[in-house]
Amino acid sequence: MPRVDEHRVVGLHDDVVVRRDEWGIPHLRAEHPHDVFFGQGFVQAEDRLGQLEYDRRRALGRWAEVAGPSAVAFDVFTRRCGLGPAAQREAEALDPDARGVLDAYAAGVNAYLALGAPLPPDLERAQVRPEPWTAADCCAVFLVRHVVFANWQRKLWRGRLAAALGTDVVARLEGIQPRDIPLIVPPPELFAVDPSRFDHSGIDRPSTGGAESIGPVIDAMTEQGEPTTGSNSWAIHGSRTASGLPLLAGDPHRFLEVPNVYYQCHLVCDMFDAIGLAFVGVPGLPHFGHNAHVAWCVTNGNGDYQDLFVERASPGRTPERREVVAVRGGASVEVECHETARGPVVFGDPDAGSYLVLRSTALTEPSTGLSVLAPMLAVSSVDALEAVMEGWVDPVNNLVSADVHGDISYRTVGRIPVRDRASAWGPVPGWTDAHDWQGVVAYDDLPRARNPDDGVIVTANQRIVGDDYPHYLGLDYAHPDRAIRVRARLDALGPATVSDMADMHRDRRSLAADVWVPRLLALVASDTWEAGAIDALRGWDREMLPESTGAAVYMVVRDAACRLLAHHPSLASVRAPLPDEPTATFVPLELRMWVFATGLLAADDATLVADPGGWDALLARALSEGVAVLRTGLGDVVDAWQWGKLHRAMPRHPLGHIHPDWAATLDPPWIGVGGESDTVMSAGHPVGHGFTVTGTSVARYVFDCADWDSSRWVVPLGTSGVATSPHFADQQSTWAAGELLPMRYSWPSIEAATSTATVLRPA
Repeated sequence: MPRVDEHRVVGLHDDVVVRRDEWGIPHLRAEHPHDVFFGQGFVQAEDRLGQLEYDRRRALGRWAEVAGPSAVAFDVFTRRCGLGPAAQREAEALDPDARGVLDAYAAGVNAYLALGAPLPPDLERAQVRPEPWTAADCCAVFLVRHVVFANWQRKLWRGRLAAALGTDVVARLEGIQPRDIPLIVPPPELFAVDPSRFDHSGIDRPSTGGAESIGPVIDAMTEQGEPTTGSNSWAIHGSRTASGLPLLAGDPHRFLEVPNVYYQCHLVCDMFDAIGLAFVGVPGLPHFGHNAHVAWCVTNGNGDYQDLFVERASPGRTPERREVVAVRGGASVEVECHETARGPVVFGDPDAGSYLVLRSTALTEPSTGLSVLAPMLAVSSVDALEAVMEGWVDPVNNLVSADVHGDISYRTVGRIPVRDRASAWGPVPGWTDAHDWQGVVAYDDLPRARNPDDGVIVTANQRIVGDDYPHYLGLDYAHPDRAIRVRARLDALGPATVSDMADMHRDRRSLAADVWVPRLLALVASDTWEAGAIDALRGWDREMLPESTGAAVYMVVRDAACRLLAHHPSLASVRAPLPDEPTATFVPLELRMWVFATGLLAADDATLVADPGGWDALLARALSEGVAVLRTGLGDVVDAWQWGKLHRAMPRHPLGHIHPDWAATLDPPWIGVGGESDTVMSAGHPVGHGFTVTGTSVARYVFDCADWDSSRWVVPLGTSGVATSPHFADQQSTWAAGELLPMRYSWPSIEAATSTATVLRPA
């Protein structure tokens, strides 16, 4: 019998039983939804107290109080965005039932704080004791993840690039695509990018707009002087599975953090029995999970729900508030925050020159998106789920679902403004109303699919619809490589099983290598090590395995090529952030080149190649530089050049970056992994700045509608964010190998696997 702990706490209606399985994953059972959400707050505080505190501080612009001067720029930015006031408005705008869910969760966090338990090592070292949690804090931690790191960054970059290179070059870069794209709706139709649609001679089509749409961006950027997540998901209809009922699988890709942003848990009460991945700091299971009837998951739909407006100086005409950022170990910083009718001023000074305003769906008016948290847990069909999700606001997601009745479904969810096409490309003039929002795309007009003829739905952040779709949804989609591989694997399957889905999670075949490797094989080696590198590529199967020498050679050479592209003289003005732009939101130029380079190489387009010898000369230099990296890091024996020795998952605790002497206590061990950013088993690195894994799968799952106990999942580290816990990193090796663990659902199986148990009782 496991030990049973008992706590008397204020705020419960009745008992909450928490059983933790062998991985420390909490399974909570209560009679009333209020109590189960209370329990969810309690266990998240128990396991992730430091993470709750740090995420809240980032959202409210108070991170520098803990992290010191290095966090000031980010705090200034979030203060200017007004995320704290926006979160408060959002919490106040929720109806009583929705607000009650957040209040119950907050009460659970505070009940844990009231126990006076020892602080976890990170908070103890930082000498930070958390303040009470509130409903608005739930809104704030969700906002900071999805407002600060959304598509405004890409628009700012594209506007700066257009100002530097001109509209023709930017439009051509966006139009280069070496492969046809498997659309999400209708599946499995292929979309071939027509390069002419990005020329000045092309027409302004509804889906994106041609190069002439960039004109207003150039107008705006002349006023604005110069003073890195994807996901996979796939659903298989029962007609193509061994059980006769659907399978749903996938994985979200985010920054690899300590601890992980997602949290495995199971919530049971008289209204629902739901298990999945919670977003730390927010109740429910908003992104990935299933109840007794329906399974759901999301990928980023890359919807365009943010615009940047360049405004001209308007002394004294924008409302101003002054805030003070306290700085640990440094002087406080006063921040001038300005609001306009379109949104907050994020860069620049309205009294002294041009400035940038961010308009975002979650900031223009209080978002009610979190009102779906409780209703979605109780749905009984994909129809009911989609009806609930009409209330979702941001981010814009691809929602894929399946149910025990046999249906699989796709739906775009979220609010997408209707406005001028120029807003898709970059910052637009704010001194005219030509680019103002004209409502949102109606929910019933958003793309959807139900039980497609081929029995498969695949989303991997690729383009959603073709040019015949009447509304503009977005411009910035991921390369189609992952979607192509998932669909190819599914098409080759017989009756599909959970094991087949788990195997697909391990797919590390690089399609981009099909463009790069033939060009590299044509190079002439200048020494024996370069000859060895070319030989390794010649025999390589283009699988990004940790033990592969070919994978290591390919990636270091491709990385070097992107560094060389980034140093083109014409790009000098976009190599650094704007003044006041925090480094945390700035994407390095080398990574921008990674997005374009494969398409440019496939088209033999030397627009960004500074060497007069074109691509061949650049690749020869990249080979030399890449081999030097391998020899320096792994020695002179070619067979020892293995991808996993360079490509290591070694996430750092946020305080480990700031206090290196704390790292040994707060950081998990590192582990070598395969894959790259565009393989199904995705693991990207900071291009041009080393090969440590930064963005990757932060969870993997397979949901089996025929037998929920056959479902599987895994996360990169573990359930606990407490470095001294046995569940801090106990899933790491399983995750790195691409394997999955049982997702225990039926209560008898949970009782049999219980390692510890806790009962929360009303005080």
